[in-house]
Amino acid sequence: MRQEATRRGVLAAAVSLPLLAAGCKGVGALGNPPPPLPDVAVVRDAIEGETLMISRYDAVLAAMPALAGSLHPLLLQHREHLARLRARLIDARASGPPGHRATASPAVAHVPGTAAAARAYLQHAEQAAAAALLGKLTATPPSLAQLLASIAASEATHALLLGPGRQTV
Repeated sequence: MRQEATRRGVLAAAVSLPLLAAGCKGVGALGNPPPPLPDVAVVRDAIEGETLMISRYDAVLAAMPALAGSLHPLLLQHREHLARLRARLIDARASGPPGHRATASPAVAHVPGTAAAARAYLQHAEQAAAAALLGKLTATPPSLAQLLASIAASEATHALLLGPGRQTV
């Protein structure tokens, strides 16, 4: 029994010695983390795009509160898009749980002075956002492509709803 205990002790020491030696070097002994997958950059870009759209809507609504009835449903959809995109991104640098990452407010262009011009401004932004997302579909895995296509379709619909003579639901 004594001999078996000694063998276990030697074996445990032999296994733990490299771990202890690596521990002396600190976290640097682990090496650099692998670079993020290409999907991560696509998701981050999409998050930035949705954040920009939300800030555009917020700016228009701050300048023209009378448009809230027609723009608020579209803004809510953008916030849902942002939540779904953030749920797809697991980022060790993020503070807090996924979906609650702090995002800096992007710069927003000057809001046009009339309701019609503001709607046209948002319409153009929606069209550009939809086109940007569609351009990324071939470089993403199917599940992410499906999400991006769905968001792009929603943004294209928003652009139609923002057109002259249209009302949002």
